[in-house]
Amino acid sequence: MAAPGSPDGAVKLPVEGAGPGQTTPLLITEAPATNYSACEESVATITTSDEPDAPATRDKRSIVGLLAVLLLGVFVSQADSTLVLASYGQIASDFGSLQDASWLMSSYMLATCVAQPIYGKLSDIFGRHAMLQVAYTLFAVGSILGGLSRTMWQLIITRAVQGLGGAGMVSLVSIIVAGKTSVSTMAYYFANRLQILYHSETWPNTEATSTSSKPSDAPLVASLADTCRKASDGDGASLAGQGPLTILAMVLVAVNLETSSVYPHQTADSGKLNLWEKLKRVDLFGAASLSAAILSLLLILDIGGQKVPWDAPVVFILAAVGIVSGTLFVVAERCWAKEPIFPLYLLSNRAVATSCLLLGLQTFSQVALMFLIPAYFQVTQNVTPSQAGALMVPSIVGNGVGALIAGAMISKYGRYKFALMLSPISSLLCFALLLVFWDSHTTAAGALLVFPSGLGTGTAFSSLFVALANGVQEKDMAIAVSGLYLSGSIGAVSGISAASAILQIGLQSSLHKALAGVSNGQEIARRASSDLTYVQGLKGKIHDLVVGAYVTSFKGSFWMCLSAAGIALVISLFAKEKRLR
Repeated sequence: MAAPGSPDGAVKLPVEGAGPGQTTPLLITEAPATNYSACEESVATITTSDEPDAPATRDKRSIVGLLAVLLLGVFVSQADSTLVLASYGQIASDFGSLQDASWLMSSYMLATCVAQPIYGKLSDIFGRHAMLQVAYTLFAVGSILGGLSRTMWQLIITRAVQGLGGAGMVSLVSIIVAGKTSVSTMAYYFANRLQILYHSETWPNTEATSTSSKPSDAPLVASLADTCRKASDGDGASLAGQGPLTILAMVLVAVNLETSSVYPHQTADSGKLNLWEKLKRVDLFGAASLSAAILSLLLILDIGGQKVPWDAPVVFILAAVGIVSGTLFVVAERCWAKEPIFPLYLLSNRAVATSCLLLGLQTFSQVALMFLIPAYFQVTQNVTPSQAGALMVPSIVGNGVGALIAGAMISKYGRYKFALMLSPISSLLCFALLLVFWDSHTTAAGALLVFPSGLGTGTAFSSLFVALANGVQEKDMAIAVSGLYLSGSIGAVSGISAASAILQIGLQSSLHKALAGVSNGQEIARRASSDLTYVQGLKGKIHDLVVGAYVTSFKGSFWMCLSAAGIALVISLFAKEKRLR
């Protein structure tokens, strides 16, 4: 039977790139000879694209190019914490405010936690590309203003601005990668490339507790930080060098990253909205109440028992603000928010809930361990802060190895639950070994026992991201990823706070018992609990008693970490594994 309008039955095939115009006839009366070659080319194209390996090949090429553009920004944001960690004590000393040194880290971490859950929804409204540039801009401005700061509190404020940008520089890259590839491809490239870079830096080891009289230098970039500081005029000028690198990252993204290729999941009409209409879509009340609740909680964890007593009025005020803000956030999201900044229904999603809980617990125990390692070896081995910092390297290596193992397993077998369970099992093994073998006579070789904890953390970050991405709808991806990173940040802050609190409580009890019959024991206990240099200078029996009290207190913190790993293992059993899409 002949096709309509074609008496000889020949149908005209469209040539690629051509389209109907105003002069195109409605009825096709003839078929040019070139139709057959066009048909052959079309069939060849279709056949090639349908080959199993073709999409994967294009996907891999696409993600490699994407990572090449984005990795500079990731490196700058992740190197920041290590750079400041290595030099913040000296920077604070240059300002004559050593007592406020920990705020250089705290202000950045707090701002990061506040901004992280908001970036996801904002990127859904304004686009991934636009919000990534906003994040770069905030980080660059904070870095440059930090170099121009002339007082300690000016520098602390600029660090907070950096943190607002740093939150997006990390999470948005993950969101872009997740939206650009299939989950199975993401398992390889994200786990093996991005996560090693994210977590190969030294974990926070801040002067958040009074057990250290001098911050421990981060071994990987201590010399770089010192060089930058000496090359500058002192104060915070060493931070300004991150500004030009961030601007370069902005240029690379603007030139090489197609806006359309990273535009978020939207409705058909959303691309037509102007800036004001997009701003009206933002859930400002939800964002403000969520930020207030997070900030209040983290400030309590950061200052409670360290900068102020737990029963100080400011702690109760912050708790009240946090409860009220959290309640208002829940009511707003449930009752009147048209586009919630963080939809509450995501919390009932098993993939989201288990991933966030597991990452929070794993980060809690890992960061607590990295906080304790330098102080432990300074007390038991009388090593310098730089030497103590170098003993964290086995755990850092474990991060990279864990990411590689998880990525390879998920890519090859398409399964990720085993990797989820391997993470807390590795941590349990680590803390069990520390409780048994770390005593007053631990040698530097004993630092190798922290490798399993790093292995578990690297495995967790890689597998949990894949589990989350595989368990949520595309429209919820950005917000869910932002929530995942928030859980890790909260785990880091609470891990440091809890480790410090348990160590201090344990020291007060252990030193009191150990020095009960010693002349001037109370004064020795007071100074020993606040100055590691003083502990290193003790001799004979007094030194042995104080070191024994410290080891007992450290083990209390290890039991806390072991408990967190045990809870994580139980939660991992309830993780639901789905076929990778």
